[in-house]
Amino acid sequence: MPEPAHTYNLSIESQLSDDLLKTLLYFDVFQYPLTKDELQFFCPAACKDAQVDLALVELLDKGMIYKFERFYSLHNAPALVERRLAGNNLATQRMKTARRVSRLISWFPFVRSVMLSGSISKGYMDKSSDLDFFIVTAPGKLWITRMFLVLFKRIFLFNSHKNFCVNYFIDTENLEIEEQNLFTAIESVTLIPTYGENCYYEFWTANQWVQNYFPNSAPRETSTIRNGNALIKAFSERLFNNRLGSAIDQYFMNLTLKRWKQLFEKRFSKKDFDVAFKTKRYASKNHPRFYQKSILDKYQDRIREFEENFNVTLSSPLK
Repeated sequence: MPEPAHTYNLSIESQLSDDLLKTLLYFDVFQYPLTKDELQFFCPAACKDAQVDLALVELLDKGMIYKFERFYSLHNAPALVERRLAGNNLATQRMKTARRVSRLISWFPFVRSVMLSGSISKGYMDKSSDLDFFIVTAPGKLWITRMFLVLFKRIFLFNSHKNFCVNYFIDTENLEIEEQNLFTAIESVTLIPTYGENCYYEFWTANQWVQNYFPNSAPRETSTIRNGNALIKAFSERLFNNRLGSAIDQYFMNLTLKRWKQLFEKRFSKKDFDVAFKTKRYASKNHPRFYQKSILDKYQDRIREFEENFNVTLSSPLK
């Protein structure tokens, strides 16, 4: 953050300027400058192009933000733009691999939709980034599906997370995300569907709460989605689409929860463990680093620091 040479006594004249600052502050956690279109997309208030233009001019005139070509930042640091562009280029290069792996995942039994999540869904990757996948399964078969995918990764990919990180599953009867906050809203709205077009739109409809955070957002493009081999899946699913399959699904869920508790339970409070390692028949989440909490905490720190530096008070953001 900039260190002012004197005490600022500035007031935010428009609510939109306030909202744009909060958007920049969230992405500043990732040191990620934004374009005007991105600022509008992630703005917590409905707004038009002309309104955004005026608000950005106001913030630039007050010295609260900086502009480098088409990017806006809280820092007078062109290197952040260079870093972003390099990450955007790498994400574009790895998208071909991401779509190929998505197609492979779509062939597994009971997979109904595959979406890209994590950094690639934001259009940015660095050398340490994994390819993260958000997977929707048939009801009652989530844990069988998860176990098939985990075993495939361990046996054939030597447990590599680089191109095959499957850490979030839900089923088609429970598409609404239960933890509804700024972090999950951004993760939901940026998902890139690669398989299961209809299921993706059903997911979007089931999560209309996201519009409370991002009223200017819209579903992703789906024209590039390709369908898998329905005949092969139908045959393999018949083997487990019965009482035995339900029992196996329950067994895998219990086995996984036991393992997660052995490895991670002591590192988290019960409340945080239940969120980071969601273990229900209709949902599975495996996030040992618990980014949700750490990112939201850092975001609040950014807001407090900005308010102190510029002697302003931003309106309370949605949490």
